[in-house]
Amino acid sequence: MVDIIHLAECIAREIGEAEVELAPEYALKDVKERTRIVVVPVGIKHRMLARGFREDILAVQVGVLRKATEDELVDLVSYAQTLALGFLHKTIDGAKCVEANHSPLYSPEHLRERRQFTGVIELCFKEVNAHEVRH
Repeated sequence: MVDIIHLAECIAREIGEAEVELAPEYALKDVKERTRIVVVPVGIKHRMLARGFREDILAVQVGVLRKATEDELVDLVSYAQTLALGFLHKTIDGAKCVEANHSPLYSPEHLRERRQFTGVIELCFKEVNAHEVRH
């Protein structure tokens, strides 16, 4: 069984300059001129498949944050899409990325009010495991 915290750490290493945050909260001063990438483990779903096997879906969000203007929006959206598609169908720590959702693609409110690009990518990884029945 894949440990979701370890999966988040593997994703951060794969990205390079990303960091794992278990309780992210950032002020504008924390988002400087560079792009900040934050990886957050957010959920696990277990589903029975056939007798004795279950499917685990592990959800990890990747936040892309950068101080930005509207002129930089197209490039930042493109960067987030490229980042998401780079994980699709990739196996990390024994689980395969089967979905990459942009939720939200970016926050218009953050751009307007804070001059900050905030995009969130939710990566869903699937792993099939033998399931022990406990009584």
